[in-house]
Amino acid sequence: MAQLRLYNSELKARDTRAALISFGTTDLARKWIAETKASFQFLLDPERKAYQAFGLDHSLSRSWSPKVWIEYARLMAQGRKWRGIQGDSGQMGGDFIVDRDGILRMAYRSNDPTDRPTVSYLLKRLDDINGYHSEEAKTVLDSKREI
Repeated sequence: MAQLRLYNSELKARDTRAALISFGTTDLARKWIAETKASFQFLLDPERKAYQAFGLDHSLSRSWSPKVWIEYARLMAQGRKWRGIQGDSGQMGGDFIVDRDGILRMAYRSNDPTDRPTVSYLLKRLDDINGYHSEEAKTVLDSKREI
């Protein structure tokens, strides 16, 4: 999600809004927003109803596998700050595209905390769902605004 904030103009060109759902506390949400400077809608789901509805797994073994430790070490070597364990570290996440009618158009359920789709994958899926290529996205939306 933090990487997605760098692509706000691409999301706007696709008439798309991103939202983050977290089971964390209000305090942790504020800290994350301040740290990442993300401007997305941030929704708290302490009872994890959305997590259950989207079929997201819980696995401590996958959350703390050697693959995950290696990725965290790589990120810290690049200067990323370790924020410690924040809440339930076994809760898996995911990325979803829901259209304006509430229809789930894409589901990517993460196998572990390092398993996330790339931004280019998400943008391509948006283009496929909207029925046009990324070069056409801005042109189509500009023509809609002129009407």
